[in-house]
Amino acid sequence: MISSLIRANANESGIFLTLIYDLEYKPVYIKKSASETASIKKLKNEIRGVTWYHENSGINQISKITELSRYYSVLFNFFNGKKANFRDGYWLNRSYIERAVEGYCEIWSKLLKTEIVIHGDYSIDNIIFREDGLIIIDWEHFTPSNIPKGFDALNLIYEQIYILSLKQKISSKVICHANEMLKSLKINDCLDKKFFNAPLDTMQEYLSDNSQIWGKQLNKLPVMKFNKLECNNLDSKINLRTN
Repeated sequence: MISSLIRANANESGIFLTLIYDLEYKPVYIKKSASETASIKKLKNEIRGVTWYHENSGINQISKITELSRYYSVLFNFFNGKKANFRDGYWLNRSYIERAVEGYCEIWSKLLKTEIVIHGDYSIDNIIFREDGLIIIDWEHFTPSNIPKGFDALNLIYEQIYILSLKQKISSKVICHANEMLKSLKINDCLDKKFFNAPLDTMQEYLSDNSQIWGKQLNKLPVMKFNKLECNNLDSKINLRTN
């Protein structure tokens, strides 16, 4: 096996990422490791999320876990597939957004209100797209929560709208497509009524009220970067008030 460190202490997380190849230099595993108490806690929480995902999707991401007194590592199976560029923004990524919403509904539509969990960072960047479906990765912010169904899918939608807004004005075709995504979530019983009238404002409220989940990263989240005027403007155009 050949190892290559690809990320060290990203976002001051204390977690190190290593890509492991076989002798033919094909990627086989991704190892995440930590040696600080807080970082180990984050990794263990990710394991809880990945385990929950395995139970609800049948996809096993974990190959091996190593736990010592001051060291913890997880060997994740490497999955081939397509990683979309989240920096492309909403319109260029609309087909991936559609697949991400569909993939979200495949799992969350089965959950009762008492069983709701959040991924916490459901993003184009945390999905591997494959011919036979998709794989959701990076479950660091996994939380069994009273945050209503639809939260993660909306996070992905508004993240892409925000990134697009940095480059250009949000067009009517983007607004129309986003409304179709909300309708799809509703039809599949994956959008709580609390999000119908003002989805973006409601998202920001839940993020603020549950800030302990994201800690210092809260204000870095794209959804939180919309100001009040932008939020009100988008909520007047993207909603399910009359649908």
